[in-house]
Order: sequence, then C-alpha cells, then structure tokens
Amino acid sequence: MRFALIVTAALIFFLNSPAKAQQDELIDRTFSGVSKQTTPQGAKRDIQDQASQKVSEDLIKELIGEERFAKNKSLIQSRVIRNSQRYIPFAKTSEIAQEGEEFKMSVSLKVSLRDLKQLLQNSALLNENDAIPVVLPVITWSDKVKGHSYRWWIPSDKTQDQAFLVKEARLVEDALRGAFQKNNFYLVKPIEAGLIASVPSDFHSEKVSGEDAQFFAQMFNAPLLIDGQISLHKGEKENNYRIEIRMTALQVSNSRAIADVSRRYETESGTQEAAIDRKLREVAEATANDLSSQVLEAWQRGSLNTSVIRMKITGHSPLPQTEVLKEKIRSQITQVKNIRERLISSDSVSFELDASIPAAELLAKIEALDVNGKKLAKVSEGRDEIVLKWAP
Repeated sequence: MRFALIVTAALIFFLNSPAKAQQDELIDRTFSGVSKQTTPQGAKRDIQDQASQKVSEDLIKELIGEERFAKNKSLIQSRVIRNSQRYIPFAKTSEIAQEGEEFKMSVSLKVSLRDLKQLLQNSALLNENDAIPVVLPVITWSDKVKGHSYRWWIPSDKTQDQAFLVKEARLVEDALRGAFQKNNFYLVKPIEAGLIASVPSDFHSEKVSGEDAQFFAQMFNAPLLIDGQISLHKGEKENNYRIEIRMTALQVSNSRAIADVSRRYETESGTQEAAIDRKLREVAEATANDLSSQVLEAWQRGSLNTSVIRMKITGHSPLPQTEVLKEKIRSQITQVKNIRERLISSDSVSFELDASIPAAELLAKIEALDVNGKKLAKVSEGRDEIVLKWAP
C-alpha cells in the first residue's frame, strides 16, 4: 500500500511538474546528414553537430528574421547555438550507413522553443529592433471643474489655470520617463523639449490619431505613442476632487493597442490645486510603472511589429481539439507571438493572433499542422482574417 501511494504521488508530481509542462512545448525536427569522417563514431558525432547547427539556425531565422540573424551571426553562435543542449533535450539517431567514403545518418530532434526564445532574449536578440524603442506621450488634460484643457501639441493660451495643468503634465511626463527608462525605453518629454515649435499648424488638432499619429511617429522617430486622457472632476465630498487617468500605448504602424492603464483616484480635502498635486505625486509613479511593464512584456514576447490576424474555425470544435490546436500554433509556428480566444459558440470558435507574417502565409502554416490526426482547410482569406474548417 505504501509503495502504491509513493508511485501515485510521484506520478502526480510528474504530471504537474515543470518538466512535463516543458515537454508539452517541444517541437520535432529531422535532419539527414553526410560526413566524410574516417570512422563511424566520428561521423556520428559530426552529423549530430550538423543537425544541432542546422535546426538551430533555421528556427532562429524564423524567430528573429534573416537580416537580424546575419547581422548577429557570431553572437548567436557563441551565446545560443553553442549552448544548444539547453533547448535540444532529446536527439535520436538512425543507423549510420557507409556509402563509399561517406557516412549517412538521420537525426530526430526535440526542441524546446520556450528555452530557445529565453536564450535569445537573454542576449537581447529576440526584440524586433536593435535601437532603444522611442515612446512619445500625447496626453490630453481636461479640468472639468474650471473648464480648461491642455495639449502640448497645441499652442498654449498661458492662462494661470492652464499653467497648473502644464505643471501637472510635467509631473506625469517625469514619472513616465523614469518608468520607461528602467525598462530600456526612451520616452520623449515633449513639454520639456518644447516640441510644440516643431508641430505644423495643420496638426494642432484635439485628437492625435490616424494620419496625425503617423506624422507624429515619423517626425519624432517614435514607433510607440501613449494616447492618454487625464481629467479632473469635483469629488463626491465637499472640497475633494477626482482624478481619472486613461493611457494606452499604441504601435503606430498598425494603430494597435499593446498596453493600457485606467485609474480613478479621490483626493483628500483641500484647495483644487493642492489636493490634485498631492494625489498625483502619490500615484503617478505606480501608474507609469504599470504601463511600462505591459509594454516591456509585449516587447519581450516579440509582439511589437506584428499584426493582429483574426482566425475563425467554423463547425463544431471539441474543447480538447481546440486546446491542442492552440498549443500547436504556439509551439510550431514561430511567427505567431501570441494567440487569444475571442468568441466560442456552438458552431464556431474565433481567435486573435499576433503574427509577423501575412495572413496568406499564416494560413498555409496552419493548414500544414497535424492536430491529433486532424487537419484544417481554408474556407476564406482576407488581409487580416482567415476562416478555416476541420477537414473530413
């Protein structure tokens, strides 16, 4: 009885252990090689080394692109491929065969995509851009109590009431700079830098979006914008105030939101300026840190410089089959950085995928997947949406 309990406990530990979870993310790769080594033992080692090298190079190119791979080839070799045992835990060889002066052999490898990504990330190779990412805040300030507003890209009327908003905008600007700097992003401080002088009058609009956002991103070399609204209101109690903050980090190239924070704070009693200033000094840093951490997470996942592609599967999709499909996409299609379920019904299931390849190429890769012996077939395809069904 005691032995049975020990075996059961060990089995439960294995099924829930990190090692088991990691095995679920292993992908299979096969390599057939030739060696001119003079002995079977030497040829076997040579072909195994060739297999690790070739499979590593192919996967790394898929993850970071051909250009980035070529630019960092020596670093990748020394820091990543040289440590291939950390992400290739299993290798099985066929019988080695000699033909003339050559030896031939096949090698089947299991690769941990997660561990390979981690090595690339540790060497700052997984991010999509070598340069420090530049972030530009475009935050609207609205004083709903006194009826004033402030936007740094619109010339100021320099009233005393607006001067208070400018002061608080500088405070938030400083908090954002500090938070993003800790994560190796460079946040432009437009008020301090006096960027209003560089903005043509055609772009003195209340909302920076669409073509205006593209212009701002190009002018200030900032692929990321923080679209924000901070509004000041009368509070529920006498002589106190409410601060509402909403900030969204946008990837300008495709107007995609990658991070957002939304906060509401009540001040202590006092004069408007003193109460609001005191509360903002208390909460600005934590709010900025939250937004910066979300942007960093998206950057580390490689989700920046990707597009959102909707994928719909028509017909009934059993839950276990859907889960296997999601795992196959995560582990075997390296150009998919993230996948999220969006809608599940009795006759369809929809997802959003962050992908660095066009919809047509993504569709072909999904059709090639083997999902427990089942395949998906194309129904329709658009620029940012693909529809599939389970093949009979």
